[in-house]
Amino acid sequence: MSARAWLDRMERSFGSFAPPDPALFLVGMNAAVWGLSLAKPGFPLMLTLEPELVASGQFWRLATFLFVPPPMSPLWMVFWLLLFYSYAQALENEWGEFRFGVYYGLGACATVALSLALGTGLSNVPLNLSLFLAFAELFPEIEFYLFFLVPVKVRWLAWAAWAGVAAQFLFGGGAHRLALAAGLLNYAVFFGGQRLEQLRRRLGR
Repeated sequence: MSARAWLDRMERSFGSFAPPDPALFLVGMNAAVWGLSLAKPGFPLMLTLEPELVASGQFWRLATFLFVPPPMSPLWMVFWLLLFYSYAQALENEWGEFRFGVYYGLGACATVALSLALGTGLSNVPLNLSLFLAFAELFPEIEFYLFFLVPVKVRWLAWAAWAGVAAQFLFGGGAHRLALAAGLLNYAVFFGGQRLEQLRRRLGR
């Protein structure tokens, strides 16, 4: 069964249980954690995915690590949150709430499972990157303005992101490579078959 057919069947059976407005919730929680961190700088450390602390009873970390934003200055954080919301909301509008939740949930579950298996803490950075890569796959011609001045098509930003991923695979350690693979598993499930078919056609020509 193809990924599309599997998703169609899942959505017919469970689509009514999808949480509403997942993109807004995800970005809003990241914004809330950042706001709280301004008052209490150590607050995000209470939410990260740390297997030893999960084993001691801090089970909330299995979910709250999703809401820990990257460390940035206030100006860049506002810019990042707006950008994050723009492409997350675009994916939700394109796919619907259920498929958006499945996409993000696959990467989240893979990250949690790998973290527990390795016994090491993992971040949500590859998982959030997977949202941008999915956005670039669906809307490659949209332009973003770097520094609010320079127009750049999303496809080129995605190629730069993939180059960064490739560099981390080449020069990172084994655990780091697995963490990237876990965070990008959802992309492989949703778009891997399409990419392989495109490669097969090009090789055939």
